Amino acid sequence: PGGGGGRVADTSRAAAIKRKCQAQSRFKLMLYAMASLIMILIAALSIHFTRDSGDSQEPDTPTQPNQPVQNARSGALEALATLKAARGANWVQDPILTYKAIQELPHDSNAFTQGLEYYEGKFIESTGIILRSSLREVEILTGVILQKISLGPEHFGEGCTVFNGKIYQITWRTNTCFVYDAQAFVQTGTFTYSGEGWGITHDATRLIMSDGSSTIKFRDPDTFQVLGQIAVTDPLTGQEVTQLNELEYVDGEIWSNIWHSDLIARIDPSTGNVVGYLDMSDIHPARSSSGLGEDVLNGIAYYQAEDRLWVTGKLWPSVWEIEVMPKL
Repeated sequence: PGGGGGRVADTSRAAAIKRKCQAQSRFKLMLYAMASLIMILIAALSIHFTRDSGDSQEPDTPTQPNQPVQNARSGALEALATLKAARGANWVQDPILTYKAIQELPHDSNAFTQGLEYYEGKFIESTGIILRSSLREVEILTGVILQKISLGPEHFGEGCTVFNGKIYQITWRTNTCFVYDAQAFVQTGTFTYSGEGWGITHDATRLIMSDGSSTIKFRDPDTFQVLGQIAVTDPLTGQEVTQLNELEYVDGEIWSNIWHSDLIARIDPSTGNVVGYLDMSDIHPARSSSGLGEDVLNGIAYYQAEDRLWVTGKLWPSVWEIEVMPKL
C-alpha cells in the first residue's frame, strides 16, 4: 500500500510539473507575441517617412519615402525649375553669390540637420526624424556632441535659434516650440502654434519662422504670438518662393534654405522680396544611397561679431565654413 501511494504521489507531482511547464510556455509565447507586436509597431513608425524622411532608432538611415513625400519632393523641384525658367538669362545675372570654402569640419553623418546655430563658440543643432529628433550642443572643430536632449517619439524636430539666452526649437507637425535655457541646456517651457514648423531665426527683437510655404511670420519671443508676416517673392518673376526651410539672419537679411535645392534665398525682411541667391551647388558631398535623396543642403549658422558663416546638410559628414563672394 505504501509503495502504491508513492507512485500516485509521483504521478500527481509529474502532472503538476507538466501543467506548470505548459503555463510557462504559454506565458513565454504571450511575451514573444507582445514583443513581435511592439517590433511591428516600431517598424511601421520607421516607414512613416514624413516630409523629410522617416526613421527609427535603428537603423540610423531613412527608410523608403512614402507617396506624399515623393509628391512634395516633385513639387519642390518643379517649383524651382519654374523659377529658373521664368528668370531666364537673369538667373545668372541678378545678384547670384557663390562661396569660397575656408575649412571643412567633421559632422555627424547620422544627424538629419534641421537647424544650426552658432552660440558662444559652439554649435546648437536641431535634428529631425521620428524617434531620433534631438537638440544638440556640438563642438565646432571636432563635431563631438557635448550635450544632447532627445525629443519625445511623437515629435519631428525642425529649426532652432538662440535669442536672449534661450534656445527655441520648433517641430514639424506637433505644433510645439520647446524653450531651453541656453547656458544650462535644460528645457524651461513650451509654446504652441498653428500650422507646420520648418525654420526659425531672429532679428534684434523678433523671432522669425517659416512653415514650408512662401510665408514668413514674425513672432514675439515672450509669447510666441504672431506680430506680422511677409510673403516671399522673386521680384524678377513676380512668383512667390515656396519650400522655405532652415533660416538664418545674416547682416540684415533673412537667409533661407530652399528645400530640395542647392540655393539659399536672401530675403529682405521688410518687403519679402528675394534680393539674390547663394549658389551652393558645388559643395554637396557625394550623395549617400541611404539618404534616398533627402541628404540635401540644410543648415546655416552665422557669427556676426566675426562675420563667419557655416553651412551643412542633412546626413552630411561635414560642416563647411565659407566666405561669400559675387558669382562671376
